[in-house]
Amino acid sequence: MQGWRKRMEDTHITDISKGENGRFNIFGVFDGHGGKEVAQFVSNHFTESFLKNEKIEKNNIKQAICDTFLKMDDLMFQKEGIEELKSISKKCQEEDKIFFEKNNIVETELDLYMKSLLKKDENIAFSRGCTACVCVIDSLTGKIFFANAGDSRVILCKKGKAYRMSVDHKPELELESNRIKKADGWVNEYGRINGNLNLSRTLGDLEYKNNKNLLPQEQIITAYPDVVDDKIEEDNDFIVIGCDGIWDCIQDQDVC
Repeated sequence: MQGWRKRMEDTHITDISKGENGRFNIFGVFDGHGGKEVAQFVSNHFTESFLKNEKIEKNNIKQAICDTFLKMDDLMFQKEGIEELKSISKKCQEEDKIFFEKNNIVETELDLYMKSLLKKDENIAFSRGCTACVCVIDSLTGKIFFANAGDSRVILCKKGKAYRMSVDHKPELELESNRIKKADGWVNEYGRINGNLNLSRTLGDLEYKNNKNLLPQEQIITAYPDVVDDKIEEDNDFIVIGCDGIWDCIQDQDVC
């Protein structure tokens, strides 16, 4: 589903029966901002990185998920990741050109600026990012794990009642605000970090994560997710994962 923006910047994954004996079903929504590149990169790598995590063998699924969120940023700092992001960006711009010409859309200054980054030796992920809201269903332990970084949201519908299984990570939340300030960041009167982003946890946006004296979860903006779990039960009706634009229009209970 695409909202008011002129380009779709979101991606998703629906990976069924992955891992040893088809143990995991993995679903995720990645809401891009500044462009689609980081969201596409994450959807390319998330499941593979998760399945390679050694903590799965110890059934520490929560930590394996947390590690995977942080791993996405690590990959984007590496040379191979930087080149892949450039390749994704080039493809996105080719698609944009066709779309703009077909619909008589004029490129904005932001569009032109983002294009200019390709011509420079810059990491695209420093200025672009995405949220990540992921559901991992583990058939071995009979648990559902819900992980979130950003303001996308996941709802568990049980007996017709909606249960919110994630927190919308906004800068004005006390926990988020304290971390931002401790890392020498600031939040303006409009709820934007350093006058820019209006969400406090993302994948990508590496310009806010480059303090070598801080752990990943201590940075101004962090990829570290909140993770909660629930049992797989017959009472569970279904699960809905959606970007913030969905929840701006409807209430949690509306989906059930």
